[in-house]
Amino acid sequence: MNKPLLLITALTFFVAAHSQFPYSATVLNEFYMPLDNPTSLGIEVGWDDPEIQIPLDFSIDLDGNNSGGILMIGGTGELLMNTTENGLLNILWPISLDVMDIGAVEAEEFSSIQYQVTGESPNRILKVEWDKCGLYDEISSFGTTTARLSFQIWIYESGGIIEYHFGSNTISVDSLELEFLTSGIILGFDYDYYTGTFYTASGNADTPDWTLTDDFYQWNYSDANLFGIPVEGTVYRFGPAVNISETETPTQSFFTYPNPTAGSAWIQNGTEAAEFRVLDVTGRSIHTFFLGAGNQAQLPSEAWAAGTYTIQSLTPLGQVSTVRLLVD
Repeated sequence: MNKPLLLITALTFFVAAHSQFPYSATVLNEFYMPLDNPTSLGIEVGWDDPEIQIPLDFSIDLDGNNSGGILMIGGTGELLMNTTENGLLNILWPISLDVMDIGAVEAEEFSSIQYQVTGESPNRILKVEWDKCGLYDEISSFGTTTARLSFQIWIYESGGIIEYHFGSNTISVDSLELEFLTSGIILGFDYDYYTGTFYTASGNADTPDWTLTDDFYQWNYSDANLFGIPVEGTVYRFGPAVNISETETPTQSFFTYPNPTAGSAWIQNGTEAAEFRVLDVTGRSIHTFFLGAGNQAQLPSEAWAAGTYTIQSLTPLGQVSTVRLLVD
């Protein structure tokens, strides 16, 4: 049975903002990769609004209060962190749609919610995937599953990073009767007093505006919605709220050589372990990897088209450094 949107429908509350919100959102473009060796959560075929826990080997700190290692999947595609030391919930909310298993009406197809942990400590990533999900409204009203979508939540063990990865979808927003469509993070949600801090997206889903609010009424009735579902390959990344320069700075935490290159290039890392991403001229991430302090790695640049590439590093403390690599 369809349940009201967990945090929006029929709620009358205001949001008390934190003194300093710890995240800042950026949008990336990457190839969407379905999980290659996921762990099934064993949810029965035909699921709607499942409540399933995911045990986790490492703790997660979203807002300065350790959230522990238990996550719960909610009914509308959100991920609920178990209560903080203050008894409040932190909520990761990729897209505010009421997803449902297409297996409720399809004979040989079904939707999955599954997870995978990749990497080694202290650089592990929890990846939770909603794969080929249908929408409750269509399934319950018409018994069809033409609207489908896939998406993932990535939670990094180090660096305070959260990402929403969007896969393919066949959803026409014009055909949906949606009063509210957004994506974001909610911190310190109190079910008794309906307070918390909301950081959400609106506008063009591929280049959204991000709003931090302490006024629920203004936010809920402002029609500040997303115009569409993020296209396949879109990534909403939430990192530490620091000022990130888009230009190369005089002192870098790593360097590349040779630069320019007509073949392979190497990265020599500095004094801190970091996650690296290589972005092409369109901003799409084409190569991602971790590199320990003082280590080096070879880039497969001989396979890349000629042009300028941006290499970005992010340390566990949220320090960002950028270098341009010219491939001849």
